[in-house]
Order: sequence, then structure tokens, then C-alpha cells
Amino acid sequence: MTRKVNLERDTLWLSSADMLALLVGIAVHVVLSRAFTDGDYGRWILLLDLFYVTATLVDLGLPTLIGRDGERLGSGAHLLVHRCLHIQVRFAFPIIAISAILGWLWVGESTAWLIASIILALSACVQILTYAHRAALRSLGESRQEALVRFVDRGATAIGIILASWQFGAHPIALALATFFGPIGAMLLAIQLGESRLSSVNEGVELETSKTNPRGLLKLGFPFLLASIALVANVRIEKLMLGMFSSTVSVENFQIAWLAFIAGYAPILSLRAVMLSWFGEVRNDTEKLWYRAKRATIVIGIASIPGFFIGGWIGMEALMKIFPDYATESSIVFSWLLIAWVLYLFASVSLTLVQVSDHPMRYAILLWFGILADFIACWYLIPGSVNPAEQAAFAAIIGAFVVLMASTIEVWRLHSKDAFSFTVEP
Repeated sequence: MTRKVNLERDTLWLSSADMLALLVGIAVHVVLSRAFTDGDYGRWILLLDLFYVTATLVDLGLPTLIGRDGERLGSGAHLLVHRCLHIQVRFAFPIIAISAILGWLWVGESTAWLIASIILALSACVQILTYAHRAALRSLGESRQEALVRFVDRGATAIGIILASWQFGAHPIALALATFFGPIGAMLLAIQLGESRLSSVNEGVELETSKTNPRGLLKLGFPFLLASIALVANVRIEKLMLGMFSSTVSVENFQIAWLAFIAGYAPILSLRAVMLSWFGEVRNDTEKLWYRAKRATIVIGIASIPGFFIGGWIGMEALMKIFPDYATESSIVFSWLLIAWVLYLFASVSLTLVQVSDHPMRYAILLWFGILADFIACWYLIPGSVNPAEQAAFAAIIGAFVVLMASTIEVWRLHSKDAFSFTVEP
């Protein structure tokens, strides 16, 4: 039984799961921000963000290949998932060890923080290992099942952290172990759902991803690896730079505003993930591809208005009521991050068009342009600033604007011959 990818339906499934997960995540951060003292909450945030970035190396860009080609591969997607996981696991162990030591050297102060760093690094890598089956589910039209995996990931983590905080307070090892519950549960569920769905798929076509050797897969996935790292670093570079040039208190202020921002950014990532499979189905048919791009642009334009005003109002109210100790500074930071949100939203279609083109490396380059602009802006704005968290938000706007302009120019350059050939899809 075949279930096709649908832009609106699948984006709604993934976005809904992300919103529920984020609400749960906010509850977790309420617990953590009140449990930790003396800047330890900021230290915890820096460790998590560092490990999310380093663990993305385990991704290797391979889940993106599955998400792009899974529907056309048919039964061949099952073998591709297994081959990708076999490669990823081999890379995971050294990444866990190296990133844990780096994290402890940066923010650790005791043996307890070293052990917590190892557990958090392991947790981040396990989460990455769920992506192969998640991408396969999404490419086969089962975003509802991927949504369940996402929610289990966050939900189990939240329950674990709340229980650990209740029993052990702000002990870093206990909280790190609790953080591991979600990824391991999500991985087991993703394997069960993914294997069941993949085993029932009909024959498909043979593509380059289905017949190349492991080294060839790594080569095909490399542009998407760069892009995956960029996507993770893109929403964390400001906090990492605040950790370098300011204090953990500034990290905490930015983090609280970031929680409200990421509630709106997660649906953008869900939309891009669905568009990757949706555009990927017709990547060799220019007329259908441009029709779908136009349709996606209309959906985004409509969604941006309530997203900015209603989402902004909800975010402000949430900051005031849930994090009163941080509300004064964080509300200002969030108001600036809303502008970056709009810019990232409108960049989604052009970025995905470049991603499914015959030049995926340019997609990674575009994202890194934005990170470089953000990095330079942080380097210039944060040191010596009276309000470093607010300056970091300005840097985020600059990075988002660079991505929007560069991706738009690149799309028109790649598809200039067919830019005005929008037709109704049969």
C-alpha cells in the first residue's frame, strides 16, 4: 500500500509533534533553570549545544539521501537504510569520546561534569542514529509515524529529567542519564516502525544511491553533511559565541529567548524536511518542480502573517509567565529573533530547491555563508557589549538575511531558463 508525500499534511504532522515536544521541552528548561545555580544552567546549555554540533558529524549526510530518494527507490530504500546505519555506527564511537573530552575541557569543573559530558555526547549521537529510519518513514509518506518518534524522544527525556531533578536536584550525572532516556527510546521505536514500513514497500527504480559503495555514499552525502552541521550550528552559533566572549549568564538570557524562537523555527525545519521529499519526487521534471515551488511559497506566505503576530504574542506572554526571572532581557532578545524567523521562513523554498538540484554542495555553501556572517557579526558585536544577548540576536538577523539573499540568487541562477514556466501539475 503506497502513501505519497503531501506537503500540507506531512508538514502539519511534523510541526504538531515538534510543537508538543517543544512545550514539553520548555517545561524541562523551567525545571533546569530553577534547579541549577551559579551559572550551571548556562554551562549545561553550552554542553548540549556543543554536542549537538559535534554529534552531527555522525549524520554524514546519509539520512538526507534517504529522504530525497526513498520514495523512488521503493524496496531498495530498505537496503540503503541498513548500509547508511552501518557506516554511521563506525563513526559514532570516536566522535563520542572526542566531543565529551572537548566539552569537559571547555566548561567542566569536576569529575561529575566529565562523566555527564560523556553521557550527553552519547545521547546526542544516539539521537542522530534515529535519522535514517525517520527519513525513510518521511519519504514514504509516513510523517505521522516520524512525528511519534520525535515526540517520544522529547517526552521520555522530559519525564526522566523531571524525576532526576526531583530525586537528585541539580546533579549533572543524574540529569545526563535522564537525558539519555529519550534518544534510546526514540531509536528503538524508529527501528520498529521503519523496518515494518520498509519491508512492505514495492519495487522501485535503481538510483546512484542504491548501487554505489560505502565510499561513494560518503561522497554523495558529504554536501549534505556540511549542510546538516550548518543547520545545527545555525541556531546555536550565537550561544556558543556568547560562551566564548561573554558569560554563562548571557547564555542563559539568550537561551530563554531562544526557546520561544525555536518553537517557531522547528516548523520551518519540518517544512524543509517534507519539501525535500516532495521536491525530490519530481527533481528531474522542471515544470512540476517549479509548480510545487510556487505552491510551497504561497503556503509559506500565508503562514508567515499569523506566525509572526500570533506566535510573537504567545512567545512574549510565555516568557513573562514561565521565566519571570529572565523575562526583562529575554523578551527584548526574542523580539529581534522574530525578524530572523521570518527571514529563515522565506528562505526555505529557495534553499530546498538548491538542495534537490544537481549541485547540492551549493546548498551547504549557502548555509555556511549565513553562519560565517553570523560568526563575524557576533565577533564584532558581543565583546564589551552592555547587552551581549541582544547583540547576539542582531547577529542572527544578519546571518538569516545573508542566507535568504544568497539562496534566492542561486535559485534564479540555477533555474533561470525555466524560472517563468510555472504550469499546473497534472
